[in-house]
Amino acid sequence: MTITSLSLSYYFLGVSIIALAFLFYFKTLVIKTSKENESRDKIIGNMKDPDAWRSRNNKMSYVSLFWTIVSLAAFIYLKFFMASRLISIIYLIVYLFAVALSLILFGIGRKKATS
Repeated sequence: MTITSLSLSYYFLGVSIIALAFLFYFKTLVIKTSKENESRDKIIGNMKDPDAWRSRNNKMSYVSLFWTIVSLAAFIYLKFFMASRLISIIYLIVYLFAVALSLILFGIGRKKATS
């Protein structure tokens, strides 16, 4: 099965926009839960380990930043530097697997840190 490089490039643009939204979300959580921020108590409440929670959110923001940059680079390459042609869908599946694997690895890291 194949897909055109133009439609694949817009897929990468969509992924980069979604990853950018997650980056802003996680960074906002980290900033709003800093020690000097007024909304810290509203967000954290009676959480057992808020510092570990902030650290995990900070790590997830870096993962989101990584996928934003990679997806944007793939979009630019496919859109502007590659002629329109058919590309195997395997590349898309491998990319999705890499994204899922990175999120799962950080998810397992969260469980180990809280146990």
